[in-house]
Amino acid sequence: MRLVSTLPLLAIAALAGCAPTGAARTANPNEQASARTCFRTMNVRNFRAEDWQTLYVRTSAQDVFQIQSAGVCKDLDSAIAIELRPLDGFSNLCTGDFATLNVGSPGHSTCRVQIGKRLSAEEIAALPSRVRP
Repeated sequence: MRLVSTLPLLAIAALAGCAPTGAARTANPNEQASARTCFRTMNVRNFRAEDWQTLYVRTSAQDVFQIQSAGVCKDLDSAIAIELRPLDGFSNLCTGDFATLNVGSPGHSTCRVQIGKRLSAEEIAALPSRVRP
């Protein structure tokens, strides 16, 4: 008889082990969605480079993204044209993604870059005018 009465307790204990933890429930879905923002490469309308490692691009939605090269990207600060190519072959780039950046004409200078954050309106205004796209 004792064995029969302990089975429901064991079942409850096993199910309790599968319950989500408090850490997983505290994550705000809105924060997660805004943490990873994306743009389409065909929607890049303007760009400016701060130096050979930092690039800012403006999209048709007026968003500005900061892009960092993995190393020195030759001629980035004097580029008159760029091409961003996602590594997965699609046309979307999201914060945290890696991509290939062609500076000037294809084959002129190629760099590996990572899409940084989307800048807020205050961060865009704080950029020096020479690097604001």
